[in-house]
Amino acid sequence: MFKFLTQFFDEKKYFLSTVEVSSYIPGRIRCYSSLIKNNHENAVLLEDYFSKFDELNTFKINEVTGSVLIEYDADKVTRNPELREIEEELKKKASK
Repeated sequence: MFKFLTQFFDEKKYFLSTVEVSSYIPGRIRCYSSLIKNNHENAVLLEDYFSKFDELNTFKINEVTGSVLIEYDADKVTRNPELREIEEELKKKASK
């Protein structure tokens, strides 16, 4: 299996394309990814990546189901271009 973090840093759009969003409201997103389901290594790498963002209040991964819960201050996220891009992509996926 490929190294998830390398894919995320080099190809953020690839990561976002693998995510299914089950719930989106500004400030709270729940999504699922097969990349972290039953894959501890990828889950840790993803958690490490998102832990650098102070704008996030909560970032929880359930490795058994592959779910990710992200809770954040919507106003703060809009000031961070990288997080704003991620939020916009996830928002688009939720509306499909």
